[in-house]
Amino acid sequence: MTDTCPNCLERDIEPALERRRGQTTRDGYQCPHCRQQWVVMRHQPSYLTASESEGEQIA
Repeated sequence: MTDTCPNCLERDIEPALERRRGQTTRDGYQCPHCRQQWVVMRHQPSYLTASESEGEQIA
């Protein structure tokens, strides 16, 4: 999942590092433009697709 730099607002930055633990994903980013670094934690059930939320299991 791409993100926007909180410092210079550069868009579509890919994560440099991703770690998963249970239902939580942590993505580490570094802006190629200004070198700002940040971490985003996401709770995976909050990002279900429409088919997953309707009860369909995706393996």
